[in-house]
Amino acid sequence: MRVIVCDTGPILHLQEAELLKLLKKAGKIYIPQMVDMEMSELHPQWKKHKPEWINTKALMPDEIKSAESLFLSGILDFGEAEAIILAKRLKPEWFLTDDAEARTLANSLGMEVHGSLGIVLWSAAVGNMNYKESKDALERLSKTSLWISENILSEAERALKNMFEMN
Repeated sequence: MRVIVCDTGPILHLQEAELLKLLKKAGKIYIPQMVDMEMSELHPQWKKHKPEWINTKALMPDEIKSAESLFLSGILDFGEAEAIILAKRLKPEWFLTDDAEARTLANSLGMEVHGSLGIVLWSAAVGNMNYKESKDALERLSKTSLWISENILSEAERALKNMFEMN
């Protein structure tokens, strides 16, 4: 099973779009404690309704110091910093983030990075959703707190059409 480390963004945005279940099909999901705390602050029902398949991992004391250094650099928030440090330890197949700076840093560390939009497209590509479900998922994701440009949304819709050979 694919190991995935995720920061707050994709969990938040997929939950807002009622698509969080797509993550379960993608692999074994790990988040650091700060991501769990951020989700609790953003969604008071998180603690009660957090999916059992999302695994929270504590950082080691030296890893916490590394995450604090990343956070204090001003580039990442603390959840993103902890997720990057956790990913360095777990060496996941995928690192999930919707943050441009976290994506850049993770890429520079050799990680394969995807975001919420990528999870929707992957789900369509592997047959977890049909065309109508996929198009609906893109529409719902575009109405969340995730900022998606019209250009990126159009490219994603074109990708779906190509996947389902609807040109």
